[in-house]
Amino acid sequence: MLGGAVVPSGVLRSILDGRPQDRRPPLHDHRAEPIPFDPKTCQLSAREAEVLSCLRQGVSNKVIARQLDVTEATIKVHVKTILRKIGASNRTQAAMWASQHLPQRGGALVNV
Repeated sequence: MLGGAVVPSGVLRSILDGRPQDRRPPLHDHRAEPIPFDPKTCQLSAREAEVLSCLRQGVSNKVIARQLDVTEATIKVHVKTILRKIGASNRTQAAMWASQHLPQRGGALVNV
């Protein structure tokens, strides 16, 4: 409050004792790399393939919902599931993945 610097007591003790500070890795790293694609474990439903095709075209959730005659919340669930299945972190990565792994027209990896 007076404008002074605050140093945690653990850091101050380690500086005064001349020993290095304990540097344990964080418990959760939310910046972890996406899971690599494994075609054996990644099976998209027909609807997920449709949604992924729309993502590849850059279509918004609202427009996808209108095209497929479902709610926008349903599309959000599909997008989240797709991201998890293909190991993508966001829509852009999913679109890039789709352009590399899915046929350009008419087909997709479908869970039969």
